[in-house]
Order: sequence, then C-alpha cells, then structure tokens
Amino acid sequence: MHSRTLPGRLLPALLAAVALQLLSAGPAMAADRPLAARSVEVLRGTVKPVAHRASGQASVVATGRRRTLNLRSFRIAPGPRVRVYLVPRGARTDGAIPRDFKDIGALKGSRGNQRYEIPASVDLRRYTSVVFWCVPFTQSLARADLRRA
Repeated sequence: MHSRTLPGRLLPALLAAVALQLLSAGPAMAADRPLAARSVEVLRGTVKPVAHRASGQASVVATGRRRTLNLRSFRIAPGPRVRVYLVPRGARTDGAIPRDFKDIGALKGSRGNQRYEIPASVDLRRYTSVVFWCVPFTQSLARADLRRA
C-alpha cells in the first residue's frame, strides 16, 4: 500500500516544482535571447537603362551588421555574363566604369526581386551606384544611383 500512495504524493509536488522552475526561469531565458535585428533601408534608387532596357528599384538594407542590395520589380533585357558592381559616386554614366569597383555577384536573373550580400569591407559612403555590367562586351547595361533613404 505504501508504494501506491507514494507516487500519488510525489506527482503533485513534482508538477509544482517544475511549474515554479518554468515561471522563475521564463524572464531570465527571455533576457538571454538577443533582440531580433531590425531591417533599415539606408540607400535607394531607381534602375535606369544605359545600353539595355531596364527598370525597377534598388535599395541597400542593413540588418544588424549585415547589408544587402535588394532589387524590387527588377527587369533588364537579357545579356551574357552580367555582373552586379558597386561603383563610386559620380562615376560616368556613358557605359564605362572606373577601375575602382566592387563586384558583388553574378546577376541572378533578368526579372524579379533579388538580393545580393554586400561585404562589410565596402564603404557605402563611397560606393553608391549599382552597375549591371556585361563582361564579354565590356558594357554597362543599366545602373541605379543610390541616395540616402
């Protein structure tokens, strides 16, 4: 009979101890979790044609220490081996680019929303224009000059 009553007495005490532990640990556990990083648009501009038809919006979004170039409603006439470059402010708009550019990747597609990671080493106070560059023809297809959002 003793073995039957022991679990009956231990169960409520065990449940109470677990509940007390969860209640007391709740705020401490929440405080240990980092706050969700907020996304902030820091630069924005409109994609404009240079040698190809192009349209859409470009923006640089910062989330914590991470920065991305976002293209929204993006369209460009297709071309071979197109790269996405960041170039310094004031770079010529006639299709040539300066030697001082940052390659952030191959164009992911000629239509739609896209994201490109911007390395932490890129100074966005200096590199404020996006150029869509056709490698085989050494030609700028389109560009977006970015301004503070």
